[in-house]
Amino acid sequence: MVPTDDSFRALARSSPWRWSTLHLRRRHADGSDVEAWIRRPDWMLVRTDRGEYVQRAGARTVAILTASTDGGGSARTEVLPWGGSLTPTYRSDGLVAARPEGRVDYDDPMHQNYEWVAMLDPVELTAGVELADLRAEVRAGRETWWARARAVDGYDPRCSCCPLLWSPVSDELEYGEDGSPYSTDYPSGYDVALDVGTGVVVALRADGGRAGLGFEVDVLDVDADLAELVAAHPR
Repeated sequence: MVPTDDSFRALARSSPWRWSTLHLRRRHADGSDVEAWIRRPDWMLVRTDRGEYVQRAGARTVAILTASTDGGGSARTEVLPWGGSLTPTYRSDGLVAARPEGRVDYDDPMHQNYEWVAMLDPVELTAGVELADLRAEVRAGRETWWARARAVDGYDPRCSCCPLLWSPVSDELEYGEDGSPYSTDYPSGYDVALDVGTGVVVALRADGGRAGLGFEVDVLDVDADLAELVAAHPR
């Protein structure tokens, strides 16, 4: 199935509902190579390229807005189990058409920076991004959708200091209209690959531009029982 513009964006917003545990290996363009085991919403173990194990923690939170009888409003913050009571609107193909309303934090635990978080939940690819050359392939035995992506006005990265699509748009968000330390040599675009089963970014390749951009991910296992691993690495 060749993805359309709409289906690629729908997959990019679907990750929080497509897996609960994940085992992956990531090779970054800067030469680092890590292996990670993730259990949503709040546990991750990373094995670095030096053979060291680092545990990370996080929590999925939601700010729920409620209306009052006098026309005002109030808010409360809750930590919910993954899946919780927040059900998205689904398309007929099972992908997410719209996430639940309200300010919801779906962040997985972070390794090094927020590019890692965006890799696991690439919702930032759903708006303010021009897509072209959509295609499908089987990569390492897994169905994968590719697109050429370029950030335009409206791009809203998880963190502007470490976006998936480093660009003039992301730098203006980070540094303002007066410019930034990185005012030249931006990539003209990126090849981005999403794993269809999980919605995770499994490849990010920049055109030219600054060295060290991009990564490759191998999905090693999905929804495996990590209870023994978690017990062996308590917080």
